[in-house]
Parts: sequence; structure tokens; C-alpha cells
Amino acid sequence: MKNIKQIKRLKKLHKLIKNDATGTPKELAVKLGVCESQLYNILEDLKIKGFPIEYSKNLKRYVYTDDCELEIKYSIKLLTKDEEFDIEGGNIFSSIL
Repeated sequence: MKNIKQIKRLKKLHKLIKNDATGTPKELAVKLGVCESQLYNILEDLKIKGFPIEYSKNLKRYVYTDDCELEIKYSIKLLTKDEEFDIEGGNIFSSIL
């Protein structure tokens, strides 16, 4: 599943940053199994979501500029035809009128 892979990648990224082990963008991309351009897209998305991530040229690694922790909540539920919903942007809208 694509989402589970993304969650594992995010957890690994967080651990690498916390352990001062990201290295350069090229090294981090290899550690995460993505190309550099994909890494930059991931990092930009996280920054937009409020993650305090920056690259330190002096340390040659990514750092958190503020203390933070990562909490991931994920659930999967099978819906019957009577329970069908459209899920959009984190909001649930009933498809039954």
C-alpha cells in the first residue's frame, strides 16, 4: 500500500533528523529510497504543514529548528453500501442525500 510506504518513509525521515543522521540532500534521498527532486517535494510539503525543518550548511544535514515529535494516526475501515462516504481533505461528507 502506497500510504503505508509513505508513513514508513516519514517515520524514518523523522528518526534520521532526530539522530543527526540525514547527511546531505543526496545522501538523505538515498537513505529514503527516493530521488533528490522527490525528497525536496516531501520536505516542502512537510514545511507547509508546519514541520520546522531546515538544512544546515554548516552541519551538512537537516535539522529541526524547534523541538518536535511525530505522531501518526492511521485507520482503515471497510464500509458497507449503507455506510459509504466521500472523504475529501480530511472531512467526511455523506454521499446519501
